[in-house]
Amino acid sequence: MARSVGREGDWKLMSLAIRRRREIDSHELAKLEQSMEAFYSNPPQSYYEIADASAGRYNSSERPFHCHLVEQVRRGDSVLELGCGTAHFCPEVEQRGGRYTGVDHDKSLLEKNRRKFPNASFLPMNAPLPEAFDIVASLYTIEHVADPKRYLDEMRKHCKPGGLLAVICPEFVDSEGFPPSLFFGTTPRRLRDKLSTGSFIDAGRHIFDYKVAGPRWKRTARDAAPGAFWINLQPRILYGAPYSIDADAIHFSRLKDLKWHFEQKGDVIVQTSEKMRGVPSDVLGFNCYLLAKRADG
Repeated sequence: MARSVGREGDWKLMSLAIRRRREIDSHELAKLEQSMEAFYSNPPQSYYEIADASAGRYNSSERPFHCHLVEQVRRGDSVLELGCGTAHFCPEVEQRGGRYTGVDHDKSLLEKNRRKFPNASFLPMNAPLPEAFDIVASLYTIEHVADPKRYLDEMRKHCKPGGLLAVICPEFVDSEGFPPSLFFGTTPRRLRDKLSTGSFIDAGRHIFDYKVAGPRWKRTARDAAPGAFWINLQPRILYGAPYSIDADAIHFSRLKDLKWHFEQKGDVIVQTSEKMRGVPSDVLGFNCYLLAKRADG
């Protein structure tokens, strides 16, 4: 069983491998990062088909946070997207007169993006970037990052002083239910499958996780001080589950953690999902948005 810190600070046994970032040693984190990089270097075909569903749907009812971010782009602005995927944000930036640069793991995907958007720049992850940018954006990427604090610092490093930093991601902690990448028991199968195949130990742990360990983590996470950055060391996609949306999420993102990180750096919070008016409840219930202005120093 994995261990997790309880609300009072003492160690308590849990069978779910969810920990605060600071509780994970560098070797364990590196192993998780390597596994996820291998997955993203050769993702299932449906992965980007699902991502492409966002293309052409930048409207206030379906993508209110994306629309707000697009409105920040001024003619001549340089825009960097870390974890660009199929780069559906690119044409929106170019339509506003901005210059777009996208960064991602999958080299074949980057080549497709170059052919599709010839006026933009696409670079592999960890490649040197030629400039600092007016806007640095992360659109549904940080939940797939094993070290979110380092990732946010990387965003700031590539942003001009006084530039904008934008994060759109799931709200996994202060929403209802459990994150999709979490599975109960020792395998990601459904409980009925475990029972029908006589996998009673797996089924018993499944029930314990669902009824006891999962709710315990949820209470602990909601009560935790901002800056916890909860990491799931066992995303279901690495344990034989078919791909579905966020089955690969390893960072259980939370708006309060994002705000805390930028405020600690002295950045000004310009807008958040909790302050925006008119956002549909189904969007607000499971997603969050933060727009910050990088400190001049």
